[in-house]
Amino acid sequence: MLASNLGLSRDHRLAGWSILTILYHDSMTGGVPITLGYLAQKYNSEYLDTDEKPLKDDVLKRILEVLGDQAKLIEVSPRKVRVQMKSGRYHTQQSYVYKITSSGMEYLTVMQKVVDADNTVTANITRINEYCRLIKVLSAPELNAESTQLYNDFQNMVSAYNDVMKGMHKLDDDLGELANDLAFNHGGAAAAQLQAMLKDKAIPAFTQLLGQGPQLQALATSTTFSERVAHSQQGDDDLDTAHAVGDKAKMLLRFNKSLGYVHRQLNRLAASFDPSASAIDNSLDTVYLLFQTILNAIRLLSQEYDHVQSQSVDIKELTKKIDHLLTHYQTVAVPAAIPQHLPQDRVSDDSADFLAASTMGPVVYTATNQSQVKLTAADNPTVAVEASVASDNQSGLTEFKQLVMRDAVHGVVDHDLELTTIQARDELVRLYGATGYDYYSSFALFGRPLRLVKALTPGPITLHCADERYGVTLPSGFEFWFEE
Repeated sequence: MLASNLGLSRDHRLAGWSILTILYHDSMTGGVPITLGYLAQKYNSEYLDTDEKPLKDDVLKRILEVLGDQAKLIEVSPRKVRVQMKSGRYHTQQSYVYKITSSGMEYLTVMQKVVDADNTVTANITRINEYCRLIKVLSAPELNAESTQLYNDFQNMVSAYNDVMKGMHKLDDDLGELANDLAFNHGGAAAAQLQAMLKDKAIPAFTQLLGQGPQLQALATSTTFSERVAHSQQGDDDLDTAHAVGDKAKMLLRFNKSLGYVHRQLNRLAASFDPSASAIDNSLDTVYLLFQTILNAIRLLSQEYDHVQSQSVDIKELTKKIDHLLTHYQTVAVPAAIPQHLPQDRVSDDSADFLAASTMGPVVYTATNQSQVKLTAADNPTVAVEASVASDNQSGLTEFKQLVMRDAVHGVVDHDLELTTIQARDELVRLYGATGYDYYSSFALFGRPLRLVKALTPGPITLHCADERYGVTLPSGFEFWFEE
């Protein structure tokens, strides 16, 4: 049956849902028998859509046949009812009375659960603890079947089991999604999330659930447990009318139905903890599928760890090498590029491929007449005067010592400075940047490593170099110490 057309009526697509709603709601009043005429009058007065034609009796009968004979959501029984005549008097007659069955009640309320499934299907530790507590209660040696408490505990255990297994399926999907992201995108964040999911949720939940397997299978194989639960359904506090009037036939029928229900539920629950291949294939809620997902996630984490180890770089060691290189960058000799082995007139897709050199034929030159143009100094292009500044490290070092050094290792910049060398000015600007760090291996000055750099009281310090029309302003002064 389609949820949008319960009752299979072409012109009244929501009539089936409305009929179930009327039966579920109006059965609580108990004052008026729910007959065919009552349903038609109620539907046409309260549930008819704006563009919908009134529901006729013959159409309503077909809808009721679908709901009753095919879906078993309602049941009909002949009964004597009192009908009010036009004169105002009541007349007793035989009529068919409709009522909603237990299946109809569940079918009507289950759609709301489907709508709210995103909020209700969760994997939480509290529900798992409740399930384990109920398993322990039901596994007690002495079970009291005089009241309905035992049956209620069994129902709550089945409900908790269903919620836990739905949560386990969702957890299985979440683990699979995280593992898929990690497989295609190597990264520490995804690996950390997957590790936290395994450590905090999946493995503890799986271990706790797996511990209940033997007790649940013992209940399923017990010869007396199912009967005691079925007897408990009709305990002293049972409100069923058959139990109240002592209808033995209905009570026996109800007992047999309850006994079959308990057997089916126990077998379904026990199959979830059966490690055999056939049970895993046939059970919708087997815990071993979650175990397989956990195992695959652990393997993926191991592969990610190996990948990280193979790709990792010792950052500290690399930083030391770079710092050492920076202190000697002026003396580093970079070799010239190696010339290509093929002459420029040889056509080749890859001129760097030495293997192709031996297969190429000789170069064939064609003699052509070429006139040579003699050039003079007048043909040279105009060259702009280069304004490059010659590097004079020795003069910069001398001026640096005179202006800022207090002794051999200690220097202070606490006032405006007028400099004559660009090297001294640039080193002072670069040295100020070290005030924001707590390590100074990258700020060696003139080849001397630094031990400490501290900023002074905030206040602008201007550094000006001779023959320049601009100056450099620092936010504050600073002092520094070289290594001994």
